[in-house]
Amino acid sequence: MRAMSDERHAVSVPIRGGRIEALALPGGPGVPLIILGGVETGLRPLAGTEHAHVRRWERRTAHRPVVVIGRPIPDDPAQATAMLHPRVIADAVAIALRSLRGLRPPVAIEAESGGGRISLWLTVDHPELVSRLALASVASETPADSAMTVRMAQWLDLAERGEWADFFAHLALQLKPASAVHHEAFAVQPHFQPHPSTPERFIGELRATLDPTSFVTDRLGEISVPTLILAGAQDQVVPLASTRQVAAAIPGARLEVDANCGHAVRSDFVGYHDLVEAFLSEGD
Repeated sequence: MRAMSDERHAVSVPIRGGRIEALALPGGPGVPLIILGGVETGLRPLAGTEHAHVRRWERRTAHRPVVVIGRPIPDDPAQATAMLHPRVIADAVAIALRSLRGLRPPVAIEAESGGGRISLWLTVDHPELVSRLALASVASETPADSAMTVRMAQWLDLAERGEWADFFAHLALQLKPASAVHHEAFAVQPHFQPHPSTPERFIGELRATLDPTSFVTDRLGEISVPTLILAGAQDQVVPLASTRQVAAAIPGARLEVDANCGHAVRSDFVGYHDLVEAFLSEGD
């Protein structure tokens, strides 16, 4: 059993075929909060990037401990697609939640994009671990004929060819609200790494997300915990209709939509942090 560290360094929890990292941030007396990011989490390990995660999530610690959980790191990179399947990731997250000494489930979950689907699988397969869900830009499936599949196929093509500068330029464009998009080329965002350290994890999760066995739509009716879902009406990556589908299928789920927001809900949704903090406080 791994101890939750007060030193703000990522720790590794052994799982079958590899390990999964967790970064624990001590906080107030509220229900612990687990953070699951989007598929870009697989581009690099948590270890070595702790400062960025602390800066991003430290404000949540005013009320509760926060644990950022990364994606599995396979011992054999060739196993990345199998280990980065959203349901398999959810099982690895469950192992981490049970293994971290000082963490007492059930916990609240705050997740975005690909992390949202993992959270849905975690909640239906391990309901005893989850008390509350705050999800942004979440889709429970990626149909073959959807715009999401087209986007992910583009990302996969660029990633598999190692054309990271073009990939990040496309990503910067697609994170913008649809109404704000222009046709000129976008420069690579300076805070992105042009050469990810673990690209196989990112590629593996994208492939797995397109696999129908990763779709969790048919089980959403099993979720009974309070659920807040936030979406941007101008989201180019996860269409609003897909997020509405999730909200409609989870009993009692509350959906909030920002008419001008794109995929970057956490940063661009007006009042996002106040909404999420109020929702989390209801469960304390």
